[in-house]
This record gives sequence, C-alpha cells and structure tokens, in this order.
Amino acid sequence: MQFHGNLTEAGSTRRVRAALLVDEPGQSPQTLCLAREDDTPVVQVSVADVIPAIGGGDTRLRLASGDIFHLAASTDSRPLEPFFPETVRRGAVLARIEAVGWRGATILAVLFVLLIAGIRFSIAPAGDLLAQLVPSHIVERGSSMVLQQLDTLLFEESQLPVVEQDRIRADFQTLLPLVPAKFHNTRLHFRSAPGIGPNAFALPGNDIVLLDELVDFADNDDVVLGVLAHELGHVVHQHALRSVTRGAVVAIGVSLLVGSQDSIFEEIAGFGSSLVLSRQSREFEAEADVMAQGWIREAGRDTQALITFLEKLAAECGAMCEGGSILDSHPSLADRISALEN
Repeated sequence: MQFHGNLTEAGSTRRVRAALLVDEPGQSPQTLCLAREDDTPVVQVSVADVIPAIGGGDTRLRLASGDIFHLAASTDSRPLEPFFPETVRRGAVLARIEAVGWRGATILAVLFVLLIAGIRFSIAPAGDLLAQLVPSHIVERGSSMVLQQLDTLLFEESQLPVVEQDRIRADFQTLLPLVPAKFHNTRLHFRSAPGIGPNAFALPGNDIVLLDELVDFADNDDVVLGVLAHELGHVVHQHALRSVTRGAVVAIGVSLLVGSQDSIFEEIAGFGSSLVLSRQSREFEAEADVMAQGWIREAGRDTQALITFLEKLAAECGAMCEGGSILDSHPSLADRISALEN
C-alpha cells in the first residue's frame, strides 16, 4: 500500500512529493517506509506524533527524524494507525466514535458516565494516598515556592502596624496547642493584596497567609481568629496538598483513558472531573469550618465570630460571594452559617 503526500524536511520549508509504504513488495513486514520523488533512497521511518486535520486540511505525521509528512484529508489513514504512538491510536478510535452521529453520541455518553463513576469513587482515595507519599520536605519546599510566586505576582508587604501583627500572632498561637504536634510549627504570614480583597489562604505546607484587607474588613480580633482557625483546619487536614494530588490523579487518569489528542470525549471527561473536584473542595471548606468552631470553643473565644464574619460577607458582597453551585469551590454562605449555628 502506498500513501501519497508531501514531505516537509525538518528545519526547512522545502517540500517534496513522497509516499509512505506499507507491505510493498520486498518490504519487511510490519514496517513503515518512506519513498521520495528525488534520488533519496527508501528508508524505514517511525511516526512520533500525529497532528489532526483542521477544517478539512491535511493530517500531518511528525516522523522521528523531525520531518513532517502531509497526508490529504481524503486519505483513509486507518492502515497507518498501527504505526502511530499508542496515545494517538486511542485518539483515532475516539475520533471515529465522535464522527458516527447519534450512535457515537450514545457511546460517548455511556463512556462518560463510566468514567465519571470511576473518578468519583477513586479520585479521593488515590489522591489522598499520593498526598501521604509526598515527603514533608518537598511539601514545605513547594509551599515556600508558592508563597514566593504569590509575592511576585499578587502580594504586597503588609501595612499592618507591628503591634497589631504581634497581637494577631499571639492570638493565633493559642490555637496551636490544640492541633496535632506536626502542625505546631504552622507559620502565619502577613501580606496585602488590594486586588483580591479580604481573604486568607492555607498553602500546601504549614503556612497561612492573612491579608490586611481581611483584618480591616473584620475589624474584630475574635473574627480574625475565627478565620485563622478555619485556615488552620485546612492545614491540619492538608486540604491544599490533597487538592493538588487529587487534581494530578484526575489529569493522569484522563490522559491514560483518552490520550493527549484533542477530542470531545477528553473535553467532556475534563469538565466532569472538574465538577467532582469542585464538590470535594466544598466538602473541605465545610470540614474546616467544623474544626475551626471546635478549636475556638476549646480556646474559650467567641464561637459566634466566624458566623459574624460570614454574615458580614454575605451582606456586603452579595450574590458574587454566595457560592454553593456545582462549579463553586465553596459551599453557599447560607449553608455554612446554618452548619455553624447547628
């Protein structure tokens, strides 16, 4: 069999007529060869990547040599698929499924449901196991790198007076004896980010960032402590790290199932996975609220403080901060307030 097209040489715009040969007389079985119209000898080649056709254009086969073979869109390339990389072969199967109308749509729907079911029940345990296997020094190093990036891109130096920082830090220190020993060294960092607004963040390691804007918004030491207790809940349960590892499990799983080629199935699987991760993020937020309330109670501080903060946030931010939809990373403010009150 001969598959005719054009060959663009690596590092050049020069094109020559060429053909890919399969099972031609005198050719070794299960090999792919390239013949050119010039005097270049016939050589055995391998396909490193396939760039799918766009808008009816050529399908481009990137050879291991770096040369690009242009195959006309009208050419039936199925006999060449055994020579494609494995991920490309999976993508070709999915592309044919996508092209068969309602039958293909039905198959995609079934595969989608099966994929989401598999992710739904495996992502959490697999991601959490992976989080446990990450060495602590790597987690701490990663957390430090994240903070450095945020300092470069978003954060400014805190403008809170040193006396106020010391008071908040002393309050925060009263919570640390209440948590497991491995989190007693949790560090509190003060920053400012006018573009973000009132917020606080727990990083993958034992690091919490408190923004000046939240301190100003709260205007109450007990409220600030309630927010810090919530972020400490994220640290103790390693929510940031588990979010990263669960996301990695999703990415690896989708890549193994559908390959790295563009396909409707890949997009659907990615969207479905994002819904699962969003739901789990909302669970993390609710868990951190519960832990915070318990620690505030043990510390003898105002258990109404976190509720006060959420009510103020709901009143001043409105629907923009409501949360709770299937795409949101946080539960609705009303649900969080209700859970804390109960």
